[in-house]
Amino acid sequence: MKIIDNDGFLALVDSNKYKSFITEDWEFEQLTSHFIEQSNKGHMVIWRTGDEGDEWNIRIEKEKTCKDCFREFETKINVTDGQLFLTEYADLTISASYHNSKIPSKHNSDLNIQLDNGLYNVIIRQLFNPDIDYSETKVHFEIVFRKTETNKINNINKIMWFN
Repeated sequence: MKIIDNDGFLALVDSNKYKSFITEDWEFEQLTSHFIEQSNKGHMVIWRTGDEGDEWNIRIEKEKTCKDCFREFETKINVTDGQLFLTEYADLTISASYHNSKIPSKHNSDLNIQLDNGLYNVIIRQLFNPDIDYSETKVHFEIVFRKTETNKINNINKIMWFN
């Protein structure tokens, strides 16, 4: 799966439950607070890529591979409509600004991940160091989904890997 990101943020979204609209003239702090709130409700997972954007290759896995990773984190997300969408910052900001704009955007509507409904442990693994040349990297991010019976969402207070 490939996604073009121009701003350095990627996200997984349960578009069935994700509340996208904030206001037409949001401030960045409102947007990040909104992302944290939606993450704490189990409707999204968002992270910083460490670079200002690129074309990313994403692999979806059932278990972590033995590939070395630069960093990783684990959280939870709910699936309520049999799928999640991979998206990026520009789509998230457009949908935050306009009532009639939703996730997924038309140009990223094929970036769906089919999963049974339920709560999942999600591991995001970044397989490259953004501070060194990663042009030869074949897979940039590995995303691992494991269904869980635990119904508690991990509360976060910041976007992962965003200082």
